[in-house]
Amino acid sequence: MFALDIGTRKIVGLIMEKKGNDLHVLDSEMIEHQTRAMLDGQIHDVEAVAEVIREIKKRLEERNGIVLEKAAVAAAGRALKTEWGETKKKRAMLDEITQEEVRALEIEAVQEAQLKLVQDNLQGQDKVSYFCVGYSVVYYELDDQKIGSLVGQRGSLIKTAVIATFLPRVVVDSLLSSLKRAGLDILSLTLEPIAALSITIPPNMRLLNLALVDIGAGTSDIAIVKNGDIVAYAMVPIGGDELTEVLAGQYLLDFDTAETLKRNLAENEEVKIADILGNEILISREEAVKVMEPVIIELCQQVAGYILTLNGKVPDAVLLVGGGSLTPTLLPRLADELKLPGQRVGIRTPDKFGKFSLKADYLKGPQGATPLGIAYYSLTHPPAPFIKVQINGREIMLWNTGEINVGKALLSSGIPLNNIYGRPGLGKTIEVNGVVKVIKGEIGTPPVIRVNGEEAGLETLVQEGDIIEFIPGKEGKEARVLVRDLLNIEDTYVLVNGERVDLKPKIEINGVPAGMEDEVPDRAKVTWQRKVLVREVLLLAGVAPEYMEEKVYRYYLNGQEMFLRWYPLKVKVDGRAAGLEEEVAPLAELQYEYNRLRPRLRDIVKDGEINKIRVIVNDREIILNSRPREIKVDGQKADLDSEITEGMRIEIDREKNGAILSDIFRLIQIEPASSGRLVMEVDGEPAGFTTPIYDNSRIKIRWEK
Repeated sequence: MFALDIGTRKIVGLIMEKKGNDLHVLDSEMIEHQTRAMLDGQIHDVEAVAEVIREIKKRLEERNGIVLEKAAVAAAGRALKTEWGETKKKRAMLDEITQEEVRALEIEAVQEAQLKLVQDNLQGQDKVSYFCVGYSVVYYELDDQKIGSLVGQRGSLIKTAVIATFLPRVVVDSLLSSLKRAGLDILSLTLEPIAALSITIPPNMRLLNLALVDIGAGTSDIAIVKNGDIVAYAMVPIGGDELTEVLAGQYLLDFDTAETLKRNLAENEEVKIADILGNEILISREEAVKVMEPVIIELCQQVAGYILTLNGKVPDAVLLVGGGSLTPTLLPRLADELKLPGQRVGIRTPDKFGKFSLKADYLKGPQGATPLGIAYYSLTHPPAPFIKVQINGREIMLWNTGEINVGKALLSSGIPLNNIYGRPGLGKTIEVNGVVKVIKGEIGTPPVIRVNGEEAGLETLVQEGDIIEFIPGKEGKEARVLVRDLLNIEDTYVLVNGERVDLKPKIEINGVPAGMEDEVPDRAKVTWQRKVLVREVLLLAGVAPEYMEEKVYRYYLNGQEMFLRWYPLKVKVDGRAAGLEEEVAPLAELQYEYNRLRPRLRDIVKDGEINKIRVIVNDREIILNSRPREIKVDGQKADLDSEITEGMRIEIDREKNGAILSDIFRLIQIEPASSGRLVMEVDGEPAGFTTPIYDNSRIKIRWEK
């Protein structure tokens, strides 16, 4: 098995085989980068890295007479991201929850974790650049209650939370590109801290609470184990390169010379070196340590801070690997930061692993932990190779962590899956005459998924070379409700002057009149009633509104203020007089006739008031015809057909009627007396036959002896 440790400063390749429980490193090769092709564990120059890999591959093939086709590799721990994601979804309560629906819910939660990772941690980096390593379900909820499994249950609200792990696709893509250019396929991929931990802290040590720190050239990776599990990872963006850079700046050295100085000081008390101007300098270890001390302190503080944050307390011990762990004063500084005894912070070297027979010196020190770990992990764990598939016409490399289904493939490809199932359209809640009705929106459509042209689902397993077609589900339309959809009302009618008039119910939406075809908004209050008034029926029958308006006229008659209530229309319902505000029952018969639109003088002044007078003769009422009296309106002569207007002043001359006392003898008989004198009085005054009489005059006629 061929393993590659592609590091910031160098690349190590080795061939390892397993015989029984024994592991043998058959051969190895190490080449340093001639340029800074990698920074902080990330490949920046793919071609330069590929060239080094090609050379290592060539040398090993020539020495061992074999052809190397695949390699096990590891991604830097700095690239690993973990994030919490959760999602919930409303659904039809009566439908049984399917495995497909649960899988879709889980994938939406992973997508939420991916979006959160982009927004919170990487601030603007495109979400499709992330590669989902995997996820685990934390819990399920059904209608706000925790539950072990959703499949087969029924409810209206489902929810899940997951912990998902991601790698930036650039990490995977750069590794793949470098290997491909060197003529290699990827055998398996793991993470550098996992690889180092696999041999540094075997399972029988993981019941202890330990921290592993791998101090490389560009970064320092941290892993925490306790209770038998790996519980956390972290990365400190400081490594051996920062120490090299501070030496280069202090002594005016190029980077490679400063790196040589740093390494030689680990084994020598003094080192002679030439600066960029050619000056030879003799540097002691003590002096160099003082120069590097600020960076060493910063590194120890950050590593200790991450360990305490991830672990929640001081661990039982801290184990260091990687070339940077050999930095002078690093171990006691880290012990002080963690307040651990000095013997609880130490370096782990391959000779303590008890598994390998090693020849190369670069594998024997703490820097050998990662390349040996990559090979060991690949041999002792089923490899998770990459497979190639096409998704919507684009070739995608997938990390095969086990069985890969369509859901994981879609997520890894960067296709947004927030709404893989079309969400149902918004429903409406409407109150109808005090009764609440709920109208559901249109159900969303499921996604269309095909694998190699065949209908498939999210759980369909995919294999190398599969062609996946994915069309997301469409969201359902919002509920659209018309008044007629809410009301079940039969038509009815009344007869108006013998003609049928259909009656419509009185409908209001939020207090505004509405018709049967009007749309009803969400949370509206709809009221309706059969009650119909005479006025409303007449309007339906075509009667002009002005004929149904009561008018009150104020006028003055001979100086006295008076009022007239005028109705231009006369109405009967089922033969009886009715007012405009009376309720009409279905099938009733209405008759109406028009009155004048405006009143006239004759409506307030009767004929008798202008051409008749009323007198009292011997306590008996007598009505006499007289000449018409003069009528004036606002000082002008008028007749009884003059229209009344608001505030008009009417004067009737009650004195000038032309009647005299003798006129009454046409209507009454006075029995003659054999003797005596006829006495006549008008309003208590003596009168004769020609004495004028007036309206309401009191007349006395008698014989006196």
